[in-house]
Amino acid sequence: MPTSFSHSQVKTPSEKEWEAASEPDYHTNEDLLYPYTSMPYFGMYDLVKIPTDRGLVHHVNYWGEGKVTNLEKVRGFSRSYNVNEQFALVSKGHSKGTQIPNRIPVVSVDDSDTSSYITDGGVKTVTISTKPISKRCAADVARIANASEGLVVAYGYSDNSDDIQNLERELVKKGLYYGVGYELPADLKTQTEFSTKRVFADATSINNHLYNLVTGGDYINAVKTVSSLVNNQGYGVCRDVVSRLVSQGIKNAMSFAYKLWHEGHKDIVVDYFPSEFQLILDQKRIKLIGKHYNQALKLDANVDWYNDRLIWGDGKDYTSYRVSWRLISLWENNNVIFKIQNTEHNMYLKLDVNVDSYGDRKTWGSNDSSEKRHTWFLYPVKVGDQQLFLIENREYRQGLKLDASVDWYGDRLVWGNNGVVATNPEYFGFIIQPWQ
Repeated sequence: MPTSFSHSQVKTPSEKEWEAASEPDYHTNEDLLYPYTSMPYFGMYDLVKIPTDRGLVHHVNYWGEGKVTNLEKVRGFSRSYNVNEQFALVSKGHSKGTQIPNRIPVVSVDDSDTSSYITDGGVKTVTISTKPISKRCAADVARIANASEGLVVAYGYSDNSDDIQNLERELVKKGLYYGVGYELPADLKTQTEFSTKRVFADATSINNHLYNLVTGGDYINAVKTVSSLVNNQGYGVCRDVVSRLVSQGIKNAMSFAYKLWHEGHKDIVVDYFPSEFQLILDQKRIKLIGKHYNQALKLDANVDWYNDRLIWGDGKDYTSYRVSWRLISLWENNNVIFKIQNTEHNMYLKLDVNVDSYGDRKTWGSNDSSEKRHTWFLYPVKVGDQQLFLIENREYRQGLKLDASVDWYGDRLVWGNNGVVATNPEYFGFIIQPWQ
């Protein structure tokens, strides 16, 4: 409670109306027993701040009026503290004209300071809606939000508004970042009065959010989240997410890199992905080397009667045009796929339509590249500290491998494997290196 109190005897009309208003609606809203709900603003006094223990306040709703239902649309929350102007009343709905439940007072929209009432970093969830977000208001929201577990949700503001820019500028200083498509907990999904929302969360939560977007194939929101992070010095989050994706061998990492590369974020790929990703997406000439036998892929010197060439692994030649390849990326069905072109003969890697007794398929170089069997997935995998790739045919879902046997030159045929390759990347993985 205040240590001293002296209030002007001259009361404004709004103060008189507030004092005469009915008490807060604690049938719809839970009474949090806040001692200053029915008092005007006393910012200059020594007040008891929340939280009163070592925990966090669960929820503060800035410019909130409690839970308000109006014409079947809901705004506000029944179990939150509500920051609002000291003489404000509920503005609509069934409780219109009553005092605001669990109200934490501020002087005005332009003079919003809760530092006498709420400790720095003391709130887990802060929501805000309906009124302008001035620079001072934004600073106060950032002040009370917890940096380690904080979640801030702004309802009903346009993305490029001064309100959002003011808010984001302050939250970034606190280490809270915008997460496009962020999945809110159920109790924050109830705001049917608002068609838009913008969610900011702590770095760990945004890290997990971005990771989940990529693993779930939501590359649109993943790239938008990266764009926001890059614009707000969130490079560390980008770096950590990429590291997780690559080290865990997440298949979607390649598609994510493709989207970043083609939507203005080549720098993220160059700076944070292994160098092989840049070689691939920049369509540089490369060598494809089978990890287990350390042999580079090449085309046969001879053609069959279809003018196709068998593909071999060569353990001696790592520099000639015969072992030079280029990966041509395409986007289809929400995935990046590749045509694998030998640059010496301009022929494309494909699998045979026929199988041997093991169900394996020979690989060929073809002048044509129009069939599904000419296209491939590349899945990044790590073996120790070495970056490898599994190369899987899109038509037959067979991964490439080198034959266990050699011909009299020491070369090995390359096959599509009839079986799972992901469980043994040491054997089925390929090294990608610059051709020269």
